Amino acid sequence: MLRHRYIVILFVFLMVLPFLVDYFSKPPLLYFVVVTFVFLSIEFYGAYVIDSKFHLKAICKGETSEKVVALTFDDGPGIETLAILDLLKENTTPATFFCIGTKIKNHETILKRMDAEGHTIGNHSFHHGFFIDFKMTSGFVKEINETNSVIKSVLGKTPNFFRPPYGVTTPALARAVKKLDLYTIGWNIRSLDTSINDKNTVLQRIKARLKPGSIILLHDTIEGNAIMVKDILDYLKEQQYQVVSLETLINKKAYV
Repeated sequence: MLRHRYIVILFVFLMVLPFLVDYFSKPPLLYFVVVTFVFLSIEFYGAYVIDSKFHLKAICKGETSEKVVALTFDDGPGIETLAILDLLKENTTPATFFCIGTKIKNHETILKRMDAEGHTIGNHSFHHGFFIDFKMTSGFVKEINETNSVIKSVLGKTPNFFRPPYGVTTPALARAVKKLDLYTIGWNIRSLDTSINDKNTVLQRIKARLKPGSIILLHDTIEGNAIMVKDILDYLKEQQYQVVSLETLINKKAYV
């Protein structure tokens, strides 16, 4: 398994290797360009593929052979949250909502409804800013703590589950998560519902990747997603899959 620390050590070693072999020689520039390119490519992959566990250990699926899955929704509360909650209630289906701290303000009743109807609330940072991945460890700690404080003020309990914005991980984020002793939650089915306009294409993508223990990533901020969620639930029933809470699927406590 690739790990950031080992890749950095290898990179430094390869950069000094030509000088160790022959102190008086002048290594070709192409060598350093290639080594740097490979290093940056691996770093990019590790940061953007959460299942790589490159920077930190993320839980991306349940370890089970049973036909159970978990539904997760990011970036809310949003324009589709209430419609999705209605649908989930109608189907007695639990889900996890990874909420953004700033979006909870003026939507506290939605958060209370999520909790009252048996859904789990997770932390998805406070601002979810475009440049959040450039924050230092203290910045990530502040983002996570602010959101947990808001959630606790509404529900009286603090989330243990954290999902990185955009699913991007960095060494600074890894240190923050470790310091706060949180479970980092990823996925093994990324629906791409924020970038694919055709709901049927999104549904087919989910169907093709479905397997026991899957954690499905969706968003409650996309207009019309409730209709697609209904199609997903219908398909899961056809395939004899049961939707369980994330807490049940991964056997971890959702709150402190």
